[in-house]
Amino acid sequence: MTAASTGTAFSKIDAALASCPLYSEFRRGLLDVATYQRWVENEGLASVPALNQDQINLSARFPHNKHDFVRRALAQCRGADILPDDSYDADASESALKRIDERFDHGRYLTYIFPEESALLYAVVSIVQPRRIAFLGSYYGYWAAAAAAAPSKQGIDLTLVDIDPDSMEMARHNLEKQGLSDNKATAFLVDDAEALAAAPAPELRDIDILVLDAEGPKSDDVPPDYRDKAIYYPHLRASLAELHPGALVVAHNVILSNFTTSAYFEEKQQYYRQQYTKFLALLRENFVYTVIDSTEGVLIARKL
Repeated sequence: MTAASTGTAFSKIDAALASCPLYSEFRRGLLDVATYQRWVENEGLASVPALNQDQINLSARFPHNKHDFVRRALAQCRGADILPDDSYDADASESALKRIDERFDHGRYLTYIFPEESALLYAVVSIVQPRRIAFLGSYYGYWAAAAAAAPSKQGIDLTLVDIDPDSMEMARHNLEKQGLSDNKATAFLVDDAEALAAAPAPELRDIDILVLDAEGPKSDDVPPDYRDKAIYYPHLRASLAELHPGALVVAHNVILSNFTTSAYFEEKQQYYRQQYTKFLALLRENFVYTVIDSTEGVLIARKL
């Protein structure tokens, strides 16, 4: 069976592993993560050629139940004094996100936003009721769609920023197709996020939730602060003045713990710790934050 090369990485991974008994047992909570991870490391990659090393290892971080995961994550955020409460309507979330998935046009793109991460952002937006959300590194709008689908009493201004015009055009297409920009002021900005935030562009003022998911080049020719995910630091630094006390930062790809005990994620954890040295230092000075152990890791912070 050939897994799709576009769409969601979760669907690709899940389809490729569907016939694997150990994966099925793991997803149902009948197999512990350590046992499943050993299979991934010893046999998985060779026996599932449709997946690369990153994809099959990520399967070991899948939660058994995304809604239970979101409930625990919200309780973690409330306990860290980041969210005012941890209420969560799983049925509403499931219905809203299912509608998005049924109609979302992925084109030639593949997203690594996983189901529990979409549900978590939906829940955070539902609780906080932000007036403006800015996405720096919005890609083709899949995570933004989850935020836009959350119930809002006052309406949400969405600002999507990405340096790639093709992915931004796909984001525009999808949010309009979904009807998620009908009653919202939605801006699609194709430009350098740091420059726009530092100006700041009118669409990047008075931010209630800042979502970080940009990625710089991995080349050694690029200054370290702009290399790969280290770019979160200059993006947050440039946006800091427009984040009022109580505003949130939500950052994707923050894996700082290795609950799978795998060598693969041990190496990845060390890489991210190095990447985020300045980003985390800036957070410690100005925010309280916690890291949610989702498939790709989500950091949530509240400005002091």
